[in-house]
Amino acid sequence: MPADLKIGVNVYKFSDFSRDFREVVHFVQTAERLGYSHVRFQDHVVGIAAEKHGGLANTPYTDRSVLRECFTIISYLTAVTSRIEFMTGVLVLPQRQTALVAKQAAEIDIMSGGRISLGVGIGYNAVEYEALGMGFKDRAARFEEQVHVLRRLWTENDVSFQGQFHTLTDVSLAPRPSRRIPLFFGMGRSANPIPPDVVLERCGRLADGWLPIFGPDEAGREAVGKVHDAAARAGRDPSDLVMEMGLSVDGLGVGEIQDELGRRRAFGAQRVNLQVSGTSAAEQTAQIERLAEALALC
Repeated sequence: MPADLKIGVNVYKFSDFSRDFREVVHFVQTAERLGYSHVRFQDHVVGIAAEKHGGLANTPYTDRSVLRECFTIISYLTAVTSRIEFMTGVLVLPQRQTALVAKQAAEIDIMSGGRISLGVGIGYNAVEYEALGMGFKDRAARFEEQVHVLRRLWTENDVSFQGQFHTLTDVSLAPRPSRRIPLFFGMGRSANPIPPDVVLERCGRLADGWLPIFGPDEAGREAVGKVHDAAARAGRDPSDLVMEMGLSVDGLGVGEIQDELGRRRAFGAQRVNLQVSGTSAAEQTAQIERLAEALALC
């Protein structure tokens, strides 16, 4: 395994991990003990009765899925861990009030000693947007404005801002985090892993990092090139953009996993999120234990 590659794990995989919160805590504490660098938490506030929404029938989460509110659960876990980092993967940002997200993330950053990054995206579920009282069609424009507002609230004492979606007049957070919390842009779906060019351009122009779901192949390399070109056009150093790729370990032996990690590092990833499976929390916890031993994480 490349020595400079950070390896994290999903806390749970669609559609169910456990209804027993204690098993979630055990999973995260085990991941910390084993040497994983970070854990990722999915975000959906409400599930949907997918069979009643034909256009969303293939959604990987439904009204029967167990998906915990990510800020609440991470806040609790900061007190029962000491080293492992936390990432939302991904928070559907335009569904949420921007100043409240800034406040919640700042509090977690302070409580954890700087152990949170926000993976953020625009989402695809109009039904969930409706349930949260937010507009769906203008979510991309709102997302871009939110990024600017978040960063100002995290770094400035007296913020005034007038935009299309936000009006702030001499406001501030107290306390503020000691840094600008990293924003990783999530993008793509399993059916369409390569995002549209406008999404890649936004990532290169605005993100601190990104969470692509494509593999280390030629199509992925072309997408990376577009992101880096956009970063350069925006006056940014493309090498500063941190990429975290995923790796499903289902059906892979240790040697194959090591090879895939090496491929992703050679492709330019600094971080990899291992996606484990299992029909129960116990099986998924046992799997990350076997992986950590095989990869010599601990």
